[in-house]
Parts: sequence; structure tokens; C-alpha cells
Amino acid sequence: MKNKKGKIIICAVAAAVNLALFLVKLYIAMVSNSISIYVDSLNSLADSLVLILSFAGFYICLAKPDEKYPFGFGKTEELINVLLSTVILVTGFAFAYTSLQRFMYPVPVWYSVKYAVALLIGAAVKLGLFFVFRASSKKYNSQVFSNLTLDSILDFLISVCIVVSFTLTQRVGYAVDSVMGMAAAAVIIINGIKSVLLSIKTIIGRRDDRLCGECESIIKSFDGIELYSLECHIYGETKIFNADLSFKSDDYSVNNELLNSLCLKIKEQLDAELYINTTGGKI
Repeated sequence: MKNKKGKIIICAVAAAVNLALFLVKLYIAMVSNSISIYVDSLNSLADSLVLILSFAGFYICLAKPDEKYPFGFGKTEELINVLLSTVILVTGFAFAYTSLQRFMYPVPVWYSVKYAVALLIGAAVKLGLFFVFRASSKKYNSQVFSNLTLDSILDFLISVCIVVSFTLTQRVGYAVDSVMGMAAAAVIIINGIKSVLLSIKTIIGRRDDRLCGECESIIKSFDGIELYSLECHIYGETKIFNADLSFKSDDYSVNNELLNSLCLKIKEQLDAELYINTTGGKI
């Protein structure tokens, strides 16, 4: 429960930070007439919407399992990933169209040192969010935070490049601004496509080979048990293993002790529940 509440707090704070970045960048884009900064501001707005979706999804995951949903609402997190990836992808295409339009019908851009400094501060904030999301991804083992980690470091790099292009406009001309806008959009689109494909595989039910392998190794480490098949089901933070196995002994007490030890070890090492189907031995 504490883990889920921690996710909610992180998403809420990050959403507020991104919304503030959007307002600052939008103001700078309007007064400087820079399309690349405008693209960057809308990217921050998209990030805010994504984090609000994540906030809502993690909040739903707080609901306790019931008769209809015995394993809780963990799949909501995977649905968030699909929505998150779709928002990123659509946003990238919208940015590309706007930047291309500005390239074909260019307008002058007005440079200001104070605006460049403000954008660099915004880039530093994005870098800070990258470290927060990376730590959260490791702590909570969440694909949502993994996606947000990648998105944040890309946003940081894009923001730095936009500051450079914004500075170069006074020497090279306004065309570099629209070109940088298209480059930023291309990075967002590529990231969005990768994220969509990964999210779809996850929600369909892609096997987690690493997790299943660890569980299989634990079961095979017990001499009195023979494993025939193993299924792994993940519902957000809830991990369920369904094993088809047999006991070499016909002694009920021995088999019961083995089973209790096995379930306890899987719970301690993998934080997962084990359900078994026995094909031999007494239990």
C-alpha cells in the first residue's frame, strides 16, 4: 500500500512541475515567436497529461481485490502505459506537422539571453525528473516509471538542443528553429513508436522470461519436488505463479513441509504467490 501511495505522490508532484514548465515555455515561445520552444512547451503539457493519467491509474490500483477482481486492478498500470505511449506518439506527429509548416512559411524569431537562461533551467529540471523517475523505476519495478525515465532524458536533451538552436537563430537565421523543431519531433515519434510496441506486448501478456526463470530455479532447488510446467501471471505489482509439479515422497507431512518452504521462499525472494497442481505424491 505504501509503495502505491509513493507512486501517486511522485506522479502528482511531477505533473505539477511539468505544468509549470509548460506555462513558462509557452510564454517564452509566444514572446520570441520560436516554433521549437512552442513544440517543447506542448511536450511538457503532454507529459503533464501523461502523469495525470498515471496518477489516476495508480489511484485505481489502490482498490482492494474483490470477488470479481481477485488479483486487484494491477492491469490498470499496463493500460496507462498504452495511453502514455499513444499520447507521446500523437504529440510527436503534431509537432512534426507544426514544425514543417513553419519551415515552409518561416517567420522571424526574437532572441533573448534571459529566455535562453530560463530554458536551460527548465532543462535542468527535466534532468532532475530523470533521476527521480530512474530511482522510482528501480524501487517500484514499474514499467510506467521506466517509460517516464526515458522520456525525461530525451526531453532534457531536446531542451538543450533547442536552447542551442534558439541562440543560433540570431546568427544563422530562423530556419534553424523550425529544423530543430522537426528534429525534436522525430525523436519523440521514435520514442513513442518503441513505447507503443513495448506496451502492446505487455498488455497482451508477454512472458517475463527473467521472472519465470527465477521461479523455476527456486522450485528445482528443492530435491523432493519435480516440476512439469510453470505459468507466470503479472497484475501490476501482484505476481502469480501456477506450477504443475509432483512430490517424490508419499509422506503427507514431508510434502506439506516442502510446499510451505517453497511458497515462503518464493514470497520472500520474488514477492509472489504460488499456486500448484499436483500430479503425484500426497498433499
